[in-house]
Amino acid sequence: QMWEEAIALGKELAEQYENEMFDYEQLSELLRKQAQFYENIVKVIRPKPDYFAVGYYGQGFPTFIRNKVFIYRGKEYERREDFEARLLTQFPNAEKMKTTSPPGDDIKNSSGQYIQCFTVKPKLDLPSKFHRPVSEQIVSFYRVNEVQRFEYSRPVRKGEKNPDNEFANMWIERTIYVTAYKLPGILRWFEVKSIFMVEISPLENAIETMQLTNDKINNMVQQHLNDPNLPINPLSMLLNGIVDPAVMGGFTNYEKAFFTDKYMHEHPEDHDKIEKLKDLIAWQIPFLAEGIRIHGEKVTEALRPFHERMEACFRQLKDKVEKQYGVRAVLSSLDDRRGSRPRSMVRSFTMPSSSRPLSVASVSSISSDSTPSRPGSDGFVLEPLLPKKMHSRSQDKLDKDDLDKDKKEKKKEKRNSKHQEIFDKEFKSTDISLQQSEAVILSETVT
Repeated sequence: QMWEEAIALGKELAEQYENEMFDYEQLSELLRKQAQFYENIVKVIRPKPDYFAVGYYGQGFPTFIRNKVFIYRGKEYERREDFEARLLTQFPNAEKMKTTSPPGDDIKNSSGQYIQCFTVKPKLDLPSKFHRPVSEQIVSFYRVNEVQRFEYSRPVRKGEKNPDNEFANMWIERTIYVTAYKLPGILRWFEVKSIFMVEISPLENAIETMQLTNDKINNMVQQHLNDPNLPINPLSMLLNGIVDPAVMGGFTNYEKAFFTDKYMHEHPEDHDKIEKLKDLIAWQIPFLAEGIRIHGEKVTEALRPFHERMEACFRQLKDKVEKQYGVRAVLSSLDDRRGSRPRSMVRSFTMPSSSRPLSVASVSSISSDSTPSRPGSDGFVLEPLLPKKMHSRSQDKLDKDDLDKDKKEKKKEKRNSKHQEIFDKEFKSTDISLQQSEAVILSETVT
């Protein structure tokens, strides 16, 4: 299911078939396969395998793995317990370590075998070609493939424990592992070449958590917009967990911990980070609004009371957040479905009714009143030959105007028939080779 890799190889083969072997039959078959791969990337949900850090400690192991750490890519839907069981069958005499902290020299120099195994999270490293936002379905491949950095986070308490708010002194100790090569590669596991550790403050942890939550809502909304047949249950659980304060407590804990005069006085350097956290809280409202709108469209009658309660909770949350942190707005779902390509306004200049289809020439410009700098190019050479009484109308008004101007058109047809004959003679006498019978539609696109 790594269709991205298949497409890259297919492009190499296509070059051979097209320019070296001239085997067009194989080329057409290959291009059909590539088209299917692109469709699969957008439409098929792929399972995300877990990654595990495995350390082999003790002198009892062979030298090539002794006292080294490796990152393994698990199989589809493989849990850590199953992976550990598979690992321990290869080393039946090994003892499984119960902690995730690095072992001391006593274990490393002992004669036994100790295996340490825990789940690590791959760090997304998007290729440089994605220089603008793209669909989550495309990005999701790179979250678990072509990855070389992995992280393991462990909560650490500093200072006195606050029974009312555990977020105030919850630090995160994050270990970053960098492998020798990107995973997956020719193997499903590679050695870790460098390890370093960073500490995340409680406020930075709160910012990170809010950002992840917003991304999760937005990604699920995009999935439902792209595929209306997706089940509604995961969306219900996600929205209810955030909106209903009885379930999660919301971000009230962050307000109690960081948005106080005491914290601001003790940590004046965190002013920008607090503003960022407030901004993320404000941005969560439009994402939730879109999620609840989609939920309302897809909810069954049996779940209607649940949806109405969720809507009531959301209205309270929205009033509170917009009052304290301001209003944010995102593009409508219709724009999201169209994609983020720039929309353009097209003005078309068409000839009156004629049996001859006309050819098309378009001019792209930044301003609607700009004129083409090369009047002799493409279809513009025909402009002097057009009859004087021809009219121009905007294409998007044709349907509206047709009913009102039916009578005028009939009169004009008689007058234009003479002009059309003159035009035909002059058109044939010109040395422009417009063999294919196409309509001349002079259009101007303003982006």
